[in-house]
Amino acid sequence: MEEDNRTLKDRIEALEGLTKEEYKPKKFRLPGKGKISKSKMKKGYVTIATINDNKEIDFTKDRIIDGTIKLQGGDLSFHAVDPSDIFSYKGKPFIFQPKRKLNPYNPLEGKHETYGQKYIMARMEGDKISLKKSMGWIGWVLGLIVLAVIGYAVISGK
Repeated sequence: MEEDNRTLKDRIEALEGLTKEEYKPKKFRLPGKGKISKSKMKKGYVTIATINDNKEIDFTKDRIIDGTIKLQGGDLSFHAVDPSDIFSYKGKPFIFQPKRKLNPYNPLEGKHETYGQKYIMARMEGDKISLKKSMGWIGWVLGLIVLAVIGYAVISGK
């Protein structure tokens, strides 16, 4: 067993330094089986994010033929595609297709939802930067010094 000659204070500071590292989220990388090349894109292929019933997402690539795509998985299924449902990911066509729905999912369509507004506002309030209003012990010390000077001036009559 290796002996560590650091003090307990040094060990705690080292542990705090490890936990204070800033969190940097990883960038999303599309799985290889869903990537399409420029030549395949010219032939009508798209990347499809298949949303299964168990909320699992699979990435595949398939060709749009006569406005339809064919999903192969546990069972073969055909789905209709409208040009407004095709999105772009890094310049390549991308579709969100729920397995049980006939048409792709388009998050831009539908009514405006405000049910999460109070949670968003609470998060924004918590994340805002606020200035510290009290000066702490330095303010108290300076205030006492000023009061002592004023009190000395009043008592001595100067």
